Amino acid sequence: MPTTDVYREAEKRWRHSLQEPGEELIDFELADDRVRRVDMAADAPDWLRGAQLYALCGVDGFRFLRCPFSPEEELRWSHAALAAWTEPEASESNLDLTHAGERGALWAQHEAAPSSSALRHLSWVTLGYHYQWSERRYDEARRSPFPPALGALGADLGRAVGQPLRPEAAIVNYYAPRSSMGGHCDDAEPCQDAPIVSLSFGLSATFLLGGPSRHAAPLAMRVRSGDVVVQGGASRGCYHGVARVLRGTAPARLREAASAGGGGGGGDDLR
Repeated sequence: MPTTDVYREAEKRWRHSLQEPGEELIDFELADDRVRRVDMAADAPDWLRGAQLYALCGVDGFRFLRCPFSPEEELRWSHAALAAWTEPEASESNLDLTHAGERGALWAQHEAAPSSSALRHLSWVTLGYHYQWSERRYDEARRSPFPPALGALGADLGRAVGQPLRPEAAIVNYYAPRSSMGGHCDDAEPCQDAPIVSLSFGLSATFLLGGPSRHAAPLAMRVRSGDVVVQGGASRGCYHGVARVLRGTAPARLREAASAGGGGGGGDDLR
């Protein structure tokens, strides 16, 4: 039986390499024989029918939706993640242990005094059923109302790719430039039939998708602001993570929308 952590070795290479091995990277904006375009589901919501949906050859249930959002919508979702969803009555957060007294109006505090803001220490919030990190499980007794708009968005995205779901829990991760998330498998959810839906806003990143064990070499792909990754079918049980967030990659359209009063924020610093 193999003992080498192949996923970890690839993760370190992608994380620390100053020059990415471009021929290995899957970029859904470029032609690649590992990728195929697929149709939306017949009952996809109208607003998603014009979006570009892709599958990875040989990876069951994986779907990649190139940004279906307008710049104004991207800003609104970014702002929700930084403002409404960070409020203590809406979520649990890593800040509960270190900055509990500063959690209220976190985004307003950041706008007033960015250099001393607790937002700089924000790593994650949980919505709906709150994931218990040390125990690696969800506790039925620890639950906040799930944001209705986010629930509707998740349901729309699931319908569009033919993998229906009713979102009840979410983890929102906040990344600084050059930060990462180690490879992991989402196996704590009681329902393993529902897909994992991941949305990205802000900076671009290198996303890794491995196999059902750490002995499988992961595929690396570029994820940009507004892109959606869906892991259903066999890909639901695959190891995955963020090898690196890329500095200076916030799209100009977000700055332009913000300057025009599109609402929200996030700038170059957070993803």
